[in-house]
Amino acid sequence: MSLTRTHHSPAATRRRAHSDRPGELGRRAATGPARPLTPEPTPCRTGGPGRFERESQKPMQTNRHPAGRRLAAAVGVVALSLSGLIGGAGVASADPSYGNIDQNATGSIIIHKHLNGDGTEANPDGSGNVSGAAVSDVTFAAYPITSLDLSKSSDWDTLSGLNVPDSACANPTAPTLAGQELGGEAGSATTGGNGQATISGLSVRAYLVCETAAPANIVQKAKPFVVTIPYPYNGSWLYDVNVYPKNTEVSIEKTVEDQAQYGYGLGSVVSFPVTTMVPALEDTSNFQYFQIKDQMDARFSDLAVTQVTLGSETLTADTDYTVDITGNTVTVKFTSAGLTKLKSAAGQQVRAVFQGKVTSVGDGAIKNTAQLITDTAYGSVPDTPPDNPDPENPPSTPEVQTNWGDLKVQKVDADSTSTGLAGAIFEVYNATDPYAADCSGATKTGDPIRVGGQTQFTSGANGLVNITGLYVSDSVHSPANATQRCYVLVEVEAPAGFVKQSGDIGVTVKTGTTSGYDVTVENGKQAVPGLPLTGAQGKVLMMIIGAVLILTAATTVAVRSRRATATA
Repeated sequence: MSLTRTHHSPAATRRRAHSDRPGELGRRAATGPARPLTPEPTPCRTGGPGRFERESQKPMQTNRHPAGRRLAAAVGVVALSLSGLIGGAGVASADPSYGNIDQNATGSIIIHKHLNGDGTEANPDGSGNVSGAAVSDVTFAAYPITSLDLSKSSDWDTLSGLNVPDSACANPTAPTLAGQELGGEAGSATTGGNGQATISGLSVRAYLVCETAAPANIVQKAKPFVVTIPYPYNGSWLYDVNVYPKNTEVSIEKTVEDQAQYGYGLGSVVSFPVTTMVPALEDTSNFQYFQIKDQMDARFSDLAVTQVTLGSETLTADTDYTVDITGNTVTVKFTSAGLTKLKSAAGQQVRAVFQGKVTSVGDGAIKNTAQLITDTAYGSVPDTPPDNPDPENPPSTPEVQTNWGDLKVQKVDADSTSTGLAGAIFEVYNATDPYAADCSGATKTGDPIRVGGQTQFTSGANGLVNITGLYVSDSVHSPANATQRCYVLVEVEAPAGFVKQSGDIGVTVKTGTTSGYDVTVENGKQAVPGLPLTGAQGKVLMMIIGAVLILTAATTVAVRSRRATATA
Protein backbone atom coordinates (compact mmCIF):
# COMPACT_ATOMS: atom_id res chain seq x y z
CA MET A 1 0.00 0.00 0.00
CA SER A 2 1.43 3.43 -0.86
CA LEU A 3 0.77 6.92 0.42
CA THR A 4 1.19 10.29 -1.27
CA ARG A 5 2.18 13.60 0.23
CA THR A 6 -0.49 15.48 -1.71
CA HIS A 7 -2.74 17.57 0.49
CA HIS A 8 -6.43 16.82 -0.04
CA SER A 9 -9.50 18.76 0.87
CA PRO A 10 -11.30 17.45 3.99
CA ALA A 11 -14.04 15.90 1.84
CA ALA A 12 -11.50 14.19 -0.35
CA THR A 13 -9.63 13.01 2.70
CA ARG A 14 -12.80 11.46 4.14
CA ARG A 15 -13.40 9.68 0.85
CA ARG A 16 -9.91 8.24 1.06
CA ALA A 17 -10.58 7.10 4.60
CA HIS A 18 -13.52 5.09 3.30
CA SER A 19 -11.72 3.60 0.32
CA ASP A 20 -8.24 2.92 1.73
CA ARG A 21 -7.71 -0.25 3.69
CA PRO A 22 -4.83 -1.14 6.00
CA GLY A 23 -1.92 -2.98 4.49
CA GLU A 24 -0.43 -6.26 5.54
CA LEU A 25 0.91 -4.69 8.71
CA GLY A 26 -2.55 -3.96 10.03
CA ARG A 27 -3.94 -7.30 9.07
CA ARG A 28 -1.17 -9.15 10.87
CA ALA A 29 -1.98 -7.41 14.08
CA ALA A 30 -5.16 -9.39 14.64
CA THR A 31 -5.82 -12.97 15.53
CA GLY A 32 -9.04 -12.79 13.56
CA PRO A 33 -10.55 -10.60 10.85
CA ALA A 34 -9.35 -7.08 11.51
CA ARG A 35 -11.62 -4.09 11.92
CA PRO A 36 -10.13 -1.54 9.49
CA LEU A 37 -10.08 1.77 11.29
CA THR A 38 -7.77 4.12 9.40
CA PRO A 39 -7.56 7.54 11.04
CA GLU A 40 -7.54 10.21 8.37
CA PRO A 41 -4.85 12.90 8.26
CA THR A 42 -7.38 15.56 9.19
CA PRO A 43 -9.04 15.59 12.61
CA CYS A 44 -11.52 12.73 12.94
CA ARG A 45 -12.94 10.24 15.34
CA THR A 46 -13.95 6.64 14.80
CA GLY A 47 -17.61 5.85 14.76
CA GLY A 48 -17.46 2.22 13.73
CA PRO A 49 -15.86 0.35 10.91
CA GLY A 50 -15.40 2.68 7.92
CA ARG A 51 -17.14 5.68 9.54
CA PHE A 52 -15.32 8.89 10.33
CA GLU A 53 -16.65 12.21 11.56
CA ARG A 54 -15.09 15.55 12.39
CA GLU A 55 -14.61 16.43 16.00
CA SER A 56 -13.66 19.62 17.77
CA GLN A 57 -10.18 18.54 18.88
CA LYS A 58 -7.27 20.72 18.00
CA PRO A 59 -6.06 19.40 14.63
CA MET A 60 -2.77 17.64 14.18
CA GLN A 61 -0.70 19.64 11.66
CA THR A 62 -0.88 17.25 8.77
CA ASN A 63 0.96 19.45 6.26
CA ARG A 64 3.79 19.97 8.68
CA HIS A 65 3.94 16.33 9.72
CA PRO A 66 3.83 13.97 6.74
CA ALA A 67 5.11 11.25 9.05
CA GLY A 68 1.80 11.37 10.85
CA ARG A 69 -0.06 10.78 7.60
CA ARG A 70 2.04 7.73 6.84
CA LEU A 71 1.53 6.24 10.28
CA ALA A 72 -2.19 6.89 10.17
CA ALA A 73 -2.57 5.05 6.91
CA ALA A 74 -0.11 2.21 7.52
CA VAL A 75 0.27 1.57 11.23
CA GLY A 76 -2.68 3.40 12.68
CA VAL A 77 -4.88 0.33 12.54
CA VAL A 78 -2.55 -1.93 14.47
CA ALA A 79 -3.88 -1.48 17.97
CA LEU A 80 -7.52 -1.33 16.97
CA SER A 81 -7.35 -4.23 14.59
CA LEU A 82 -6.38 -6.57 17.39
CA SER A 83 -9.39 -8.78 17.94
CA GLY A 84 -10.12 -9.13 21.65
CA LEU A 85 -12.55 -8.51 24.46
CA ILE A 86 -12.61 -6.08 27.36
CA GLY A 87 -14.65 -7.05 30.38
CA GLY A 88 -17.09 -4.50 31.75
CA ALA A 89 -16.73 -0.79 31.24
CA GLY A 90 -13.92 0.67 29.21
CA VAL A 91 -10.84 1.94 31.00
CA ALA A 92 -10.10 5.63 31.35
CA SER A 93 -9.01 7.29 28.13
CA ALA A 94 -5.41 8.42 27.75
CA ASP A 95 -4.72 12.13 27.46
CA PRO A 96 -4.09 13.07 23.81
CA SER A 97 -1.08 15.09 22.67
CA TYR A 98 -0.94 17.40 19.64
CA GLY A 99 1.71 18.86 17.38
CA ASN A 100 5.17 17.41 16.94
CA ILE A 101 6.22 14.07 18.36
CA ASP A 102 8.15 14.45 21.61
CA GLN A 103 11.17 12.32 20.80
CA ASN A 104 12.24 12.32 24.46
CA ALA A 105 8.94 11.06 25.81
CA THR A 106 8.23 7.57 27.09
CA GLY A 107 5.01 5.65 26.71
CA SER A 108 3.41 2.29 27.34
CA ILE A 109 1.49 -0.51 25.69
CA ILE A 110 -1.58 -1.45 27.71
CA ILE A 111 -2.75 -4.95 26.81
CA HIS A 112 -6.30 -6.13 27.45
CA LYS A 113 -6.53 -9.91 27.16
CA HIS A 114 -10.00 -11.40 26.91
CA LEU A 115 -11.60 -14.43 25.31
CA ASN A 116 -12.90 -14.50 21.76
CA GLY A 117 -13.70 -10.85 21.22
CA ASP A 118 -13.57 -8.79 18.07
CA GLY A 119 -12.53 -5.51 19.69
CA THR A 120 -14.96 -3.48 17.58
CA GLU A 121 -16.09 -1.34 20.52
CA ALA A 122 -12.67 -0.86 22.11
CA ASN A 123 -10.36 1.99 21.17
CA PRO A 124 -6.62 2.58 21.43
CA ASP A 125 -7.17 5.39 23.94
CA GLY A 126 -8.86 2.89 26.27
CA SER A 127 -12.40 4.08 25.66
CA GLY A 128 -15.26 1.84 24.61
CA ASN A 129 -17.15 -1.06 26.11
CA VAL A 130 -17.00 -4.73 25.27
CA SER A 131 -17.70 -7.80 27.35
CA GLY A 132 -15.89 -11.05 27.79
CA ALA A 133 -13.97 -13.16 30.25
CA ALA A 134 -10.58 -11.79 31.21
CA VAL A 135 -7.58 -14.06 30.67
CA SER A 136 -4.87 -14.01 33.31
CA ASP A 137 -1.28 -15.27 33.23
CA VAL A 138 -0.62 -14.38 29.59
CA THR A 139 2.77 -12.77 29.03
CA PHE A 140 3.66 -10.29 26.29
CA ALA A 141 7.05 -8.84 25.39
CA ALA A 142 7.89 -5.78 23.28
CA TYR A 143 10.95 -5.76 21.01
CA PRO A 144 12.14 -2.44 19.50
CA ILE A 145 12.55 -2.30 15.73
CA THR A 146 15.96 -0.67 15.95
CA SER A 147 16.32 -0.23 12.20
CA LEU A 148 13.45 2.29 12.17
CA ASP A 149 13.80 5.83 13.50
CA LEU A 150 10.47 7.57 14.01
CA SER A 151 12.13 10.95 13.78
CA LYS A 152 12.75 10.27 10.09
CA SER A 153 10.03 10.65 7.49
CA SER A 154 11.59 7.93 5.33
CA ASP A 155 11.21 5.36 8.10
CA TRP A 156 7.50 6.11 8.35
CA ASP A 157 7.43 5.29 4.63
CA THR A 158 9.10 1.97 5.46
CA LEU A 159 6.46 1.29 8.08
CA SER A 160 3.73 1.73 5.48
CA GLY A 161 4.98 -1.32 3.59
CA LEU A 162 6.06 -3.40 6.58
CA ASN A 163 4.92 -7.01 6.54
CA VAL A 164 4.57 -8.80 9.88
CA PRO A 165 4.33 -12.54 9.20
CA ASP A 166 2.45 -14.78 11.59
CA SER A 167 5.71 -16.61 12.23
CA ALA A 168 7.57 -13.50 13.39
CA CYS A 169 7.29 -14.72 16.99
CA ALA A 170 7.74 -18.41 16.28
CA ASN A 171 10.59 -18.18 18.76
CA PRO A 172 9.05 -15.64 21.14
CA THR A 173 12.34 -14.99 22.93
CA ALA A 174 14.16 -14.26 19.66
CA PRO A 175 11.63 -12.93 17.13
CA THR A 176 12.54 -12.00 13.58
CA LEU A 177 11.19 -9.46 11.11
CA ALA A 178 12.39 -9.72 7.52
CA GLY A 179 14.45 -6.73 6.43
CA GLN A 180 14.47 -5.17 9.89
CA GLU A 181 16.67 -5.32 12.95
CA LEU A 182 15.22 -6.03 16.36
CA GLY A 183 16.73 -5.14 19.69
CA GLY A 184 16.50 -7.11 22.89
CA GLU A 185 13.34 -7.20 24.92
CA ALA A 186 12.38 -3.67 25.92
CA GLY A 187 9.87 -4.84 28.47
CA SER A 188 7.32 -7.52 29.26
CA ALA A 189 4.22 -7.89 31.37
CA THR A 190 1.81 -10.63 32.42
CA THR A 191 -1.94 -10.15 32.57
CA GLY A 192 -3.59 -10.17 35.96
CA GLY A 193 -7.04 -11.23 37.03
CA ASN A 194 -8.59 -8.38 35.05
CA GLY A 195 -6.81 -9.49 31.88
CA GLN A 196 -4.69 -6.35 31.78
CA ALA A 197 -0.93 -5.91 31.55
CA THR A 198 1.15 -2.80 30.94
CA ILE A 199 4.57 -2.69 29.31
CA SER A 200 5.81 0.71 30.43
CA GLY A 201 8.87 2.90 30.07
CA LEU A 202 8.97 2.56 26.28
CA SER A 203 10.85 5.20 24.32
CA VAL A 204 9.61 6.65 21.04
CA ARG A 205 9.96 3.79 18.59
CA ALA A 206 8.10 1.07 16.70
CA TYR A 207 7.79 -2.19 18.64
CA LEU A 208 7.09 -5.77 17.65
CA VAL A 209 4.89 -7.32 20.35
CA CYS A 210 4.93 -11.09 20.93
CA GLU A 211 2.79 -13.27 23.14
CA THR A 212 5.47 -15.31 24.89
CA ALA A 213 3.55 -17.47 27.36
CA ALA A 214 -0.02 -18.46 28.16
CA PRO A 215 -1.85 -21.03 30.30
CA ALA A 216 -2.23 -24.46 28.75
CA ASN A 217 -5.99 -24.00 28.34
CA ILE A 218 -5.36 -21.07 25.99
CA VAL A 219 -4.79 -22.04 22.38
CA GLN A 220 -3.90 -19.92 19.38
CA LYS A 221 -1.58 -17.23 20.62
CA ALA A 222 -2.20 -13.68 19.49
CA LYS A 223 -0.55 -12.94 16.18
CA PRO A 224 2.54 -10.74 16.42
CA PHE A 225 1.75 -7.08 15.91
CA VAL A 226 3.52 -3.71 15.69
CA VAL A 227 2.69 -0.75 17.89
CA THR A 228 4.31 2.67 17.67
CA ILE A 229 5.01 4.99 20.56
CA PRO A 230 3.37 7.42 19.99
CA TYR A 231 0.30 6.27 18.10
CA PRO A 232 -1.86 8.64 16.03
CA TYR A 233 -5.52 8.59 17.01
CA ASN A 234 -8.34 11.08 16.50
CA GLY A 235 -5.99 13.77 15.27
CA SER A 236 -3.64 13.49 18.22
CA TRP A 237 -0.73 11.39 19.48
CA LEU A 238 -1.20 8.68 22.12
CA TYR A 239 1.87 7.75 24.14
CA ASP A 240 -0.06 5.15 26.16
CA VAL A 241 -1.63 2.79 23.63
CA ASN A 242 -4.34 0.23 24.45
CA VAL A 243 -4.39 -2.99 22.43
CA TYR A 244 -6.87 -5.87 22.46
CA PRO A 245 -5.50 -9.22 21.28
CA LYS A 246 -7.80 -12.18 21.72
CA ASN A 247 -7.34 -15.78 22.76
CA THR A 248 -9.32 -18.96 22.37
CA GLU A 249 -9.84 -21.15 25.41
CA VAL A 250 -10.29 -24.91 25.39
CA SER A 251 -11.86 -27.08 28.06
CA ILE A 252 -12.50 -30.76 28.61
CA GLU A 253 -15.28 -32.74 30.29
CA LYS A 254 -15.50 -36.28 31.63
CA THR A 255 -18.50 -38.31 32.69
CA VAL A 256 -19.32 -41.94 33.49
CA GLU A 257 -21.88 -44.06 31.67
CA ASP A 258 -24.79 -45.77 33.42
CA GLN A 259 -23.38 -48.84 35.14
CA ALA A 260 -26.51 -50.79 34.22
CA GLN A 261 -24.99 -51.22 30.75
CA TYR A 262 -21.95 -53.05 32.07
CA GLY A 263 -22.85 -54.84 35.31
CA TYR A 264 -22.80 -54.17 39.02
CA GLY A 265 -20.14 -56.53 40.27
CA LEU A 266 -16.38 -56.74 40.53
CA GLY A 267 -14.90 -57.41 37.09
CA SER A 268 -17.47 -55.22 35.36
CA VAL A 269 -16.40 -52.57 32.88
CA VAL A 270 -16.67 -48.90 33.82
CA SER A 271 -16.91 -46.54 30.85
CA PHE A 272 -15.73 -42.91 30.89
CA PRO A 273 -16.60 -40.69 27.89
CA VAL A 274 -14.31 -37.65 27.64
CA THR A 275 -15.33 -34.72 25.42
CA THR A 276 -13.93 -31.41 24.20
CA MET A 277 -14.92 -28.88 21.56
CA VAL A 278 -12.59 -28.13 18.66
CA PRO A 279 -11.65 -24.43 18.75
CA ALA A 280 -11.73 -22.30 15.61
CA LEU A 281 -8.27 -21.43 14.33
CA GLU A 282 -7.03 -18.79 11.93
CA ASP A 283 -6.18 -19.87 8.40
CA THR A 284 -2.46 -19.82 9.08
CA SER A 285 -2.73 -21.48 12.50
CA ASN A 286 -2.69 -25.26 12.95
CA PHE A 287 -2.68 -27.79 15.75
CA GLN A 288 0.81 -28.96 16.62
CA TYR A 289 -0.48 -31.73 18.85
CA PHE A 290 -3.80 -32.80 20.32
CA GLN A 291 -3.95 -35.46 23.00
CA ILE A 292 -6.53 -36.65 25.51
CA LYS A 293 -4.91 -38.30 28.50
CA ASP A 294 -6.69 -40.28 31.22
CA GLN A 295 -4.81 -41.37 34.32
CA MET A 296 -6.89 -44.42 35.21
CA ASP A 297 -7.00 -45.71 38.79
CA ALA A 298 -4.75 -48.65 39.64
CA ARG A 299 -7.87 -50.68 40.53
CA PHE A 300 -8.74 -50.86 36.82
CA SER A 301 -7.40 -53.53 34.48
CA ASP A 302 -7.87 -54.27 30.77
CA LEU A 303 -7.62 -50.57 29.91
CA ALA A 304 -8.86 -49.55 26.48
CA VAL A 305 -10.19 -46.76 24.29
CA THR A 306 -13.25 -48.17 22.59
CA GLN A 307 -14.21 -45.26 20.34
CA VAL A 308 -13.09 -41.81 19.21
CA THR A 309 -15.51 -39.60 17.29
CA LEU A 310 -15.30 -36.16 15.70
CA GLY A 311 -18.78 -34.78 15.35
CA SER A 312 -20.78 -37.57 13.71
CA GLU A 313 -17.69 -39.26 12.24
CA THR A 314 -16.11 -42.26 13.91
CA LEU A 315 -12.37 -41.83 13.59
CA THR A 316 -10.04 -44.64 12.60
CA ALA A 317 -7.44 -45.93 15.02
CA ASP A 318 -3.84 -45.81 13.74
CA THR A 319 -4.95 -43.48 10.93
CA ASP A 320 -6.52 -40.52 12.70
CA TYR A 321 -5.19 -41.31 16.16
CA THR A 322 -3.15 -43.79 18.14
CA VAL A 323 -3.67 -45.12 21.66
CA ASP A 324 -0.78 -45.31 24.09
CA ILE A 325 -1.14 -47.28 27.35
CA THR A 326 1.73 -46.83 29.77
CA GLY A 327 1.04 -48.24 33.19
CA ASN A 328 -2.43 -46.98 34.01
CA THR A 329 -2.15 -43.88 31.83
CA VAL A 330 -4.14 -44.07 28.60
CA THR A 331 -3.56 -41.40 25.95
CA VAL A 332 -5.33 -40.74 22.66
CA LYS A 333 -2.83 -39.04 20.34
CA PHE A 334 -4.00 -37.47 17.10
CA THR A 335 -1.82 -38.12 14.09
CA SER A 336 -0.93 -35.56 11.44
CA ALA A 337 -3.99 -36.68 9.45
CA GLY A 338 -6.13 -36.36 12.56
CA LEU A 339 -4.82 -32.87 13.28
CA THR A 340 -5.77 -31.84 9.76
CA LYS A 341 -9.31 -33.10 10.33
CA LEU A 342 -9.52 -31.16 13.58
CA LYS A 343 -8.57 -27.92 11.83
CA SER A 344 -11.59 -28.19 9.54
CA ALA A 345 -13.98 -29.24 12.32
CA ALA A 346 -14.22 -26.06 14.38
CA GLY A 347 -17.10 -26.16 16.84
CA GLN A 348 -17.51 -29.93 16.64
CA GLN A 349 -17.09 -32.28 19.57
CA VAL A 350 -14.26 -34.74 20.02
CA ARG A 351 -15.38 -37.72 22.13
CA ALA A 352 -13.09 -40.48 23.37
CA VAL A 353 -14.42 -43.37 25.46
CA PHE A 354 -12.01 -44.81 28.04
CA GLN A 355 -12.79 -48.12 29.75
CA GLY A 356 -11.39 -50.39 32.43
CA LYS A 357 -12.49 -53.36 34.55
CA VAL A 358 -12.80 -52.98 38.31
CA THR A 359 -10.46 -55.43 40.05
CA SER A 360 -10.65 -54.40 43.71
CA VAL A 361 -12.58 -52.15 46.06
CA GLY A 362 -10.02 -50.64 48.42
CA ASP A 363 -11.61 -47.66 50.14
CA GLY A 364 -14.48 -47.94 47.67
CA ALA A 365 -14.06 -44.53 45.98
CA ILE A 366 -12.44 -44.78 42.53
CA LYS A 367 -11.63 -41.31 41.19
CA ASN A 368 -10.45 -40.22 37.77
CA THR A 369 -9.68 -37.08 35.80
CA ALA A 370 -8.61 -36.55 32.20
CA GLN A 371 -6.46 -33.87 30.58
CA LEU A 372 -6.42 -32.13 27.22
CA ILE A 373 -2.90 -31.54 25.94
CA THR A 374 -2.85 -29.34 22.86
CA ASP A 375 -1.17 -26.36 21.28
CA THR A 376 -1.26 -24.46 18.03
CA ALA A 377 1.25 -22.50 16.01
CA TYR A 378 1.25 -20.23 13.00
CA GLY A 379 2.60 -22.72 10.54
CA SER A 380 1.88 -26.09 8.99
CA VAL A 381 0.69 -29.28 10.64
CA PRO A 382 3.74 -31.31 11.68
CA ASP A 383 4.30 -34.57 9.82
CA THR A 384 5.14 -36.19 13.14
CA PRO A 385 3.45 -34.53 16.11
CA PRO A 386 5.48 -34.58 19.33
CA ASP A 387 4.93 -37.80 21.23
CA ASN A 388 4.95 -36.62 24.83
CA PRO A 389 4.48 -32.85 25.14
CA ASP A 390 4.42 -31.69 28.73
CA PRO A 391 2.67 -28.32 29.09
CA GLU A 392 2.31 -26.81 32.52
CA ASN A 393 -1.14 -27.21 34.08
CA PRO A 394 -3.07 -28.47 31.04
CA PRO A 395 -6.87 -28.17 31.23
CA SER A 396 -8.33 -31.02 33.26
CA THR A 397 -11.80 -32.44 33.73
CA PRO A 398 -13.70 -32.21 36.97
CA GLU A 399 -13.11 -35.34 39.02
CA VAL A 400 -15.40 -38.28 38.25
CA GLN A 401 -15.97 -40.92 40.92
CA THR A 402 -17.48 -44.39 41.10
CA ASN A 403 -18.19 -46.01 44.47
CA TRP A 404 -18.00 -49.70 45.33
CA GLY A 405 -18.51 -51.86 48.42
CA ASP A 406 -18.58 -55.47 49.54
CA LEU A 407 -21.14 -57.76 51.17
CA LYS A 408 -20.17 -60.10 54.03
CA VAL A 409 -22.67 -62.77 55.10
CA GLN A 410 -22.37 -64.98 58.21
CA LYS A 411 -24.05 -68.39 57.98
CA VAL A 412 -24.71 -69.98 61.40
CA ASP A 413 -26.54 -72.86 63.13
CA ALA A 414 -29.81 -71.59 64.58
CA ASP A 415 -29.24 -73.76 67.69
CA SER A 416 -25.72 -72.39 68.19
CA THR A 417 -25.26 -68.97 66.59
CA SER A 418 -21.54 -68.98 67.32
CA THR A 419 -21.13 -71.98 65.05
CA GLY A 420 -20.58 -71.16 61.38
CA LEU A 421 -21.97 -73.40 58.68
CA ALA A 422 -20.08 -74.25 55.51
CA GLY A 423 -21.66 -75.15 52.20
CA ALA A 424 -24.54 -72.66 52.00
CA ILE A 425 -24.93 -71.24 48.47
CA PHE A 426 -26.21 -67.71 47.80
CA GLU A 427 -27.00 -65.42 44.87
CA VAL A 428 -27.28 -61.63 44.94
CA TYR A 429 -29.75 -59.54 42.94
CA ASN A 430 -30.48 -55.89 42.27
CA ALA A 431 -33.30 -54.36 44.28
CA THR A 432 -36.32 -52.78 42.63
CA ASP A 433 -35.69 -49.67 44.75
CA PRO A 434 -31.91 -49.61 45.11
CA TYR A 435 -31.75 -46.38 47.11
CA ALA A 436 -34.54 -46.99 49.60
CA ALA A 437 -33.90 -45.64 53.08
CA ASP A 438 -34.51 -49.12 54.54
CA CYS A 439 -33.29 -52.13 52.58
CA SER A 440 -34.82 -54.80 54.82
CA GLY A 441 -37.94 -55.08 52.68
CA ALA A 442 -36.15 -54.99 49.32
CA THR A 443 -37.45 -57.18 46.51
CA LYS A 444 -35.25 -58.60 43.80
CA THR A 445 -35.25 -57.80 40.10
CA GLY A 446 -33.37 -59.12 37.10
CA ASP A 447 -30.84 -61.91 36.92
CA PRO A 448 -28.27 -62.81 39.56
CA ILE A 449 -25.33 -60.39 39.55
CA ARG A 450 -21.96 -61.63 38.35
CA VAL A 451 -19.19 -60.70 40.76
CA GLY A 452 -15.62 -61.72 40.06
CA GLY A 453 -16.81 -63.99 37.26
CA GLN A 454 -19.35 -65.98 39.28
CA THR A 455 -23.02 -65.68 40.19
CA GLN A 456 -23.12 -68.11 43.16
CA PHE A 457 -21.20 -67.76 46.40
CA THR A 458 -20.59 -70.55 48.95
CA SER A 459 -19.95 -70.15 52.67
CA GLY A 460 -16.58 -71.35 53.93
CA ALA A 461 -15.68 -73.43 56.96
CA ASN A 462 -16.31 -70.48 59.27
CA GLY A 463 -19.66 -69.75 57.64
CA LEU A 464 -18.43 -66.60 55.89
CA VAL A 465 -19.68 -65.58 52.46
CA ASN A 466 -17.61 -62.68 51.09
CA ILE A 467 -19.08 -61.06 47.98
CA THR A 468 -16.37 -58.53 47.14
CA GLY A 469 -17.14 -55.62 44.84
CA LEU A 470 -20.70 -54.40 44.34
CA TYR A 471 -21.52 -51.06 42.71
CA VAL A 472 -22.91 -48.42 45.06
CA SER A 473 -23.10 -45.11 43.13
CA ASP A 474 -21.19 -42.56 41.05
CA SER A 475 -20.75 -38.80 40.89
CA VAL A 476 -22.91 -38.34 37.79
CA HIS A 477 -26.13 -40.30 38.14
CA SER A 478 -28.70 -39.57 40.83
CA PRO A 479 -28.36 -39.88 43.74
CA ALA A 480 -24.80 -38.67 43.15
CA ASN A 481 -22.18 -40.33 45.36
CA ALA A 482 -24.78 -42.14 47.49
CA THR A 483 -23.03 -43.98 50.32
CA GLN A 484 -25.18 -47.12 50.26
CA ARG A 485 -27.29 -49.23 47.92
CA CYS A 486 -29.86 -52.01 48.45
CA TYR A 487 -29.36 -55.53 47.12
CA VAL A 488 -31.27 -58.79 47.66
CA LEU A 489 -29.59 -61.96 48.94
CA VAL A 490 -31.15 -65.31 48.05
CA GLU A 491 -30.10 -68.65 49.57
CA VAL A 492 -30.35 -71.25 46.82
CA GLU A 493 -28.95 -74.22 48.78
CA ALA A 494 -28.56 -74.88 52.50
CA PRO A 495 -25.77 -76.93 54.13
CA ALA A 496 -26.54 -80.63 54.41
CA GLY A 497 -28.92 -81.35 57.28
CA PHE A 498 -30.20 -77.78 57.52
CA VAL A 499 -33.31 -76.05 56.25
CA LYS A 500 -32.86 -73.47 53.45
CA GLN A 501 -33.86 -69.88 54.22
CA SER A 502 -37.37 -69.53 52.83
CA GLY A 503 -37.51 -65.80 52.01
CA ASP A 504 -35.32 -63.28 50.18
CA ILE A 505 -33.09 -61.14 52.36
CA GLY A 506 -32.76 -57.39 51.76
CA VAL A 507 -29.22 -56.20 52.47
CA THR A 508 -27.40 -52.85 52.54
CA VAL A 509 -24.07 -52.46 50.76
CA LYS A 510 -22.01 -49.44 51.81
CA THR A 511 -19.06 -47.80 50.07
CA GLY A 512 -15.77 -49.38 51.11
CA THR A 513 -14.81 -52.59 52.86
CA THR A 514 -16.96 -54.06 55.66
CA SER A 515 -15.04 -54.88 58.84
CA GLY A 516 -17.70 -57.14 60.35
CA TYR A 517 -20.76 -58.81 58.85
CA ASP A 518 -23.50 -57.12 56.88
CA VAL A 519 -26.05 -59.84 57.63
CA THR A 520 -26.30 -63.09 59.64
CA VAL A 521 -28.37 -65.95 58.24
CA GLU A 522 -29.47 -68.75 60.59
CA ASN A 523 -30.37 -72.27 59.53
CA GLY A 524 -32.36 -74.82 61.56
CA LYS A 525 -31.86 -78.56 61.30
CA GLN A 526 -33.97 -80.75 59.10
CA ALA A 527 -36.78 -82.82 60.72
CA VAL A 528 -35.84 -86.58 60.79
CA PRO A 529 -38.36 -89.38 59.88
CA GLY A 530 -39.42 -91.97 62.65
CA LEU A 531 -36.82 -94.58 63.59
CA PRO A 532 -37.38 -98.41 63.73
CA LEU A 533 -38.64 -99.77 67.20
CA THR A 534 -35.35 -101.52 67.81
CA GLY A 535 -33.93 -98.23 68.16
CA ALA A 536 -34.18 -95.75 70.93
CA GLN A 537 -37.90 -95.21 70.52
CA GLY A 538 -38.52 -99.04 70.89
CA LYS A 539 -36.68 -99.13 74.18
CA VAL A 540 -38.81 -96.36 75.58
CA LEU A 541 -41.96 -98.16 74.49
CA MET A 542 -40.85 -101.41 76.11
CA MET A 543 -40.14 -99.56 79.34
CA ILE A 544 -43.62 -98.11 79.29
CA ILE A 545 -45.18 -101.52 78.62
CA GLY A 546 -43.12 -103.06 81.41
CA ALA A 547 -44.24 -100.41 83.83
CA VAL A 548 -47.87 -101.06 82.90
CA LEU A 549 -47.44 -104.83 83.43
CA ILE A 550 -45.83 -104.29 86.81
CA LEU A 551 -48.60 -101.95 87.84
CA THR A 552 -51.22 -104.48 86.69
CA ALA A 553 -49.55 -107.28 88.61
CA ALA A 554 -49.34 -105.23 91.77
CA THR A 555 -52.98 -104.35 91.50
CA THR A 556 -53.95 -108.02 91.07
CA VAL A 557 -51.96 -109.06 94.14
CA ALA A 558 -53.57 -106.35 96.24
CA VAL A 559 -57.09 -107.38 95.21
CA ARG A 560 -56.48 -111.07 96.00
CA SER A 561 -55.04 -110.16 99.37
CA ARG A 562 -58.15 -108.22 100.35
CA ARG A 563 -60.40 -111.07 99.25
CA ALA A 564 -58.44 -113.58 101.31
CA THR A 565 -58.70 -111.42 104.38
CA ALA A 566 -62.42 -110.99 103.95
CA THR A 567 -63.00 -114.80 103.65
CA ALA A 568 -61.07 -115.50 106.76
